[in-house]
Amino acid sequence: MESSTISVEKQSNTSIILSAVLIVLLVGSVYISQLVFQEISKSFAIDILDARFVFSLSCFFYAISFFIYGPLSDRVSTRLLVFFGCIGTIFCLFLSSVVYSFQIHLFMMSLTGFFAASVPAALFAYTAKNTPNEKLPQAMGVMISASIVGIIFSRSIVAMMTDIWSWQVAFIIYAGFILFACLFIPFGINNSNNNPSNANNSIVHIYLAAAKLLLNKKVIIFLMVGFLLFFVYLGLSSFLTFYLKSAPFYLSSTVLGWLNFAGMSAVIGATITGKLAQSVSEKRLLISCLICVSVAVITIGFSLNLFCIALGIFCLFLFVFGIQPIVISVLNQIVPLNSRGAISSLYLLSCLAGGSIGTYVLGILYESLNWNGVIFACISLTLVNVALAWLGMKLIKK
Repeated sequence: MESSTISVEKQSNTSIILSAVLIVLLVGSVYISQLVFQEISKSFAIDILDARFVFSLSCFFYAISFFIYGPLSDRVSTRLLVFFGCIGTIFCLFLSSVVYSFQIHLFMMSLTGFFAASVPAALFAYTAKNTPNEKLPQAMGVMISASIVGIIFSRSIVAMMTDIWSWQVAFIIYAGFILFACLFIPFGINNSNNNPSNANNSIVHIYLAAAKLLLNKKVIIFLMVGFLLFFVYLGLSSFLTFYLKSAPFYLSSTVLGWLNFAGMSAVIGATITGKLAQSVSEKRLLISCLICVSVAVITIGFSLNLFCIALGIFCLFLFVFGIQPIVISVLNQIVPLNSRGAISSLYLLSCLAGGSIGTYVLGILYESLNWNGVIFACISLTLVNVALAWLGMKLIKK
């Protein structure tokens, strides 16, 4: 009996490790073009601003695809969905590297975002369904940390390989990384149907069930928490560059690059809160982290000392991503087991939507009210988020 338990734990650990590696690579595939716009623009003889559409469209299709794959992950085998996403991403990356038309390259990179989304959508759901509730925040912390590492790893490694060879070779080698990881999928991902209760349901029924989740008041509240959190986080991050390059800082791009390394605190935050949630009340932990996000925004917004601003950036990433495993865990406990794939994807979609809309809306404020307008809006929204989280936790307790 004891040896059987140890075997199950080993299988679980292997699954989490492989899932994390796949998420690092597939999430990263959406971001690989971000630091090589100049090289892409030269290859296709286009303006560098047009080259930015490569990332924009890839990211857009990546976000939208979560609603497609989320419900599917409650019906289709995880292994099949992961293989589908990996092979599609490999194919698109390879073709995008060898075509001579920018329009075709743009199309293939958009498809890369579409295929890549299936892997985190499937693996977030797989982890949620195969992890006991008491260990769920910690497991989700690992998955979220993998997403963050994927963004940092992919941009860095592709930029380095581009300097040595070319962006085309870098894309092909990156596709090779994914291909190598695919070899281990049969050993780390269970082939059984994770959703027996959904086995006889049609795909249409699965999507209708996912849509019905949006009628649940508690679900809506916690989706809004994620939406507002990323509205503030990505919106503020977008305009921080303009703020720090102007008076009184006049920072160079190199110094700003070093400041961005503070974002690695996101991994620490997601890991720590994932473990703390096993011994500390989720309500207390969530409210505390949201208040700390408000403090971080105030520190960034009103400090004139560069060290304090760096500390604020460190804390912003730390607590924003520290909140993620808590909210995902709470949402997964609200909904039935056979809807965990849909709810995880809906949450990720709400976060990505919040970031996109936040960048647009705060841009309008920045044009009319400058930096102070952005900061006051962000502080107000973080306080609204504290109230929303408190209300959500109160409804769950009832």
